[in-house]
Order: sequence, then structure tokens, then C-alpha cells
Amino acid sequence: MDREFKSAWVSNGADTEMITYAEQEGQYMANNGLTNSKIRSIYGEIKRIQMGSFDSERASFLLLRPKVAYALGRDKYNKGLQRFKFIFDNAANVVNDQKSFNNFCDLFEAILAYHKAYGGKD
Repeated sequence: MDREFKSAWVSNGADTEMITYAEQEGQYMANNGLTNSKIRSIYGEIKRIQMGSFDSERASFLLLRPKVAYALGRDKYNKGLQRFKFIFDNAANVVNDQKSFNNFCDLFEAILAYHKAYGGKD
């Protein structure tokens, strides 16, 4: 499988390769135990931050990484959640302003849309 995360998707925005990546990852997560309930609070917080401004919500964004780590700590053998954390951590490292945060949101919306399309459970 040729799934390689590219930080340019967060710094520069989506391209066709990112969409293919999002589909592959969403399908993998759906087939490997990631449920919507495991990531609902994290995704909800991402959307809440997106409604405001990244600069005023920077601390909230930074605190998402420990939330993701906690979710995995509660279910450490969940391969779908392990992959979610891997991508989240890599993408979060690139976020430093409103534009890169919006691109981060686009990436995760695409992954989670494919997750649902491939039967990701609630």
C-alpha cells in the first residue's frame, strides 16, 4: 500500500493525491475498528475551533493531541485509531495559522467522509 502522509496537504491544501490518500485511510480505519463514537468528541472540537479563529483557539487545538492520545490509551489495540492518531499527530505538527488549520480540517473531513462511506460504525 502506498499510503504516505504528505505535510504539503496541510501547508498548501488538497490535491488529487490527498483525496486518494483520504479514501485509502478512511477505508482502512473503517475496516480496523475505528468507530465514530471514538473520535466524535475530537472531531466536534475541530469543528468548534473552525467556527472561530485559529489564533484565538490555538490552545484548544494544541490540547487535541492529548485527547487523541487518551482515546488511543483507552483502546490501544485498535488499529484504526492508531492510524488516526498517526495522521493526526503528523498533520497537527504542520498547523501554524488559519490557512494550515483549514487545510488540516479539509484532510480530516475527507478521511472521515470515506470512513463513513466504507461502513464506519457509530
